[in-house]
Amino acid sequence: MTAGKWAETAVTDPPMVTVGIDLAGYSGTTGVCRVIWAEQPAVELLNARNDEDLLAAMRTADKTGLDSPIGWPVAFTSLLAAHQAGTKLPVRSRYVPHPGGRDGLGRFTHRLTDDVAWKRTGAGKQRPLSVAADKLGIVAMRAVDLLERLAEVGPAIPRDGSGSVVEVYPAFALIQWGLASKVSYKSSKPAALAARAEILAGLAGGLGLDLSERVRDRCTRSDHDLDALISAVVARAAACGMTHSPTTDEEHAMAAVEGWMHLPRRDLPLTVVRDGVVP
Repeated sequence: MTAGKWAETAVTDPPMVTVGIDLAGYSGTTGVCRVIWAEQPAVELLNARNDEDLLAAMRTADKTGLDSPIGWPVAFTSLLAAHQAGTKLPVRSRYVPHPGGRDGLGRFTHRLTDDVAWKRTGAGKQRPLSVAADKLGIVAMRAVDLLERLAEVGPAIPRDGSGSVVEVYPAFALIQWGLASKVSYKSSKPAALAARAEILAGLAGGLGLDLSERVRDRCTRSDHDLDALISAVVARAAACGMTHSPTTDEEHAMAAVEGWMHLPRRDLPLTVVRDGVVP
């Protein structure tokens, strides 16, 4: 399947719409992107002044890719409950060791999906942030509030990604696609700007996206806008059955409570662009 054909997969009338949200604790650094997957996909960046803007965008989408955890580790919530009740605390433990010999992630700080995704990508030291012991917690609080408000006028949102909202992680998606940069793309430094431009070229070239100058400029200047675009693309992959869903009984059970990070499959036909050359 060619990159263009993947972008056209399951074109419907009306076309599928996906929204990507790079959620932050506050609206000022939240990015929102909407893609209409017609014969020629149309990409637009939306305003995100407040939660009402986010909810309005999500309600226009067949699938929303939300860059935020939508649950907490079961072991962590058990720890809090035991501490609150003054009962014996659960025993600290880790997930099974990484195939490379490293310890698995801690069950109190990370969810099962964090551990599975970290091992699947081979990300090494690039571990997922902890929703239980990091600033990411405030983002997750905002995320679950959005999901609750969506459900007020529609069905409950399943946390495993099988509904209208799927949890995504742009940095790991880039690893899966072979588009991860050697330097961090998440800063205002010139090297980060160049990294974003390279990633954007890979996405546009691999999916045949005809991006406007405004979208190119904003995604190059802002990692929040770029992550929103990546999130919208992963939402499309999830809708087309091209992401890793829970498979084992344990994964299904934990995903229903903790949430599930959907990683795109490596066989997505994205072409890597290096130094402006498409190999």
